[in-house]
Amino acid sequence: MSSTPPGPNYSWQPQPSNFKSAPPYGQPPRKSRAGLIIALIVLLIFVAIGAVGILAYRLVANHQDSKSNPAPSKSVAPPPATTTHPTASKPTKPSTPATKPTSTPPATSVADLGRRFVAQLNANNSKGAAAYACRESQQVIPLLMQTLVGPPTKLTPGTPTGHAPIFTIPLSGTSKGATVTGFLVVSQISPDPICIRAFTITTKSTTTN
Repeated sequence: MSSTPPGPNYSWQPQPSNFKSAPPYGQPPRKSRAGLIIALIVLLIFVAIGAVGILAYRLVANHQDSKSNPAPSKSVAPPPATTTHPTASKPTKPSTPATKPTSTPPATSVADLGRRFVAQLNANNSKGAAAYACRESQQVIPLLMQTLVGPPTKLTPGTPTGHAPIFTIPLSGTSKGATVTGFLVVSQISPDPICIRAFTITTKSTTTN
């Protein structure tokens, strides 16, 4: 009967507390980075202090240069003295009072308006006749006068007929050397004053026996 050699003893043995395990095989031991970080912080502080010092030096130098070399002041010359010569006063013309345009007095009745209007027709005064016309007829009356009325003119108004707001006044007489008849159309619409709306005249035909 053969006997087997005894194998290795794998029993666990306690290790001391200050024992450090060896680093893994093939890797260098880790170095602490605390010293590197502190060195970078110190370097940045020195760089910042240097930049601030350069800026302060430039500001002080510029301030001293501005004091030592002030900007040249511009001298303002006084304006030349002007001599005044007395001018002869021109005689002023006496002011003439402004003449106000005479306004046409309103007619008191339809018959009164007819007499005033016919007087302007006999005088061939288109502006005077338009002064008695209604507002919408002030441009029509002069055109009617140019067509129907011509000197020598002698018209006579008759008795008004009708009732408000429209009245008619017959006309008779001569115009352009011929015997004519016609009528006026008078408007009376309250609160507007009475006025001439239109008129017409025609040549009177003569009959022979």
